Amino acid sequence: MYEQTGIMPPQLDVPSIPHELEHVWGYFLQMNAKRTAGAMAANPLSDEQIMAWERRHRIQLTPFEGECIDALDQAYLASD
Repeated sequence: MYEQTGIMPPQLDVPSIPHELEHVWGYFLQMNAKRTAGAMAANPLSDEQIMAWERRHRIQLTPFEGECIDALDQAYLASD
C-alpha cells in the first residue's frame, strides 16, 4: 500500500528490533521456515519442534529467549 499510495499505514510503523534481540528474531525465522500446517492454517511451533531445532543447531535457548519465541509464534499465528 505504501509503495502504491505513498501513505504509510499504521501497521507498518513498527519499532525496529533491538540489537540485543536480533539473534532471537533469526532463530524464529529459521524455526518458522520449518513450520507445519494443518488443513486450513499454520500450526503453532511445538515444544518438540523447538527442542529439535536447539539440538540441530547446538543452541540452548535461555528461558527468556524461549518466551520470546513463544510470543513471536503467537503474533505470527494471530496475523495469519
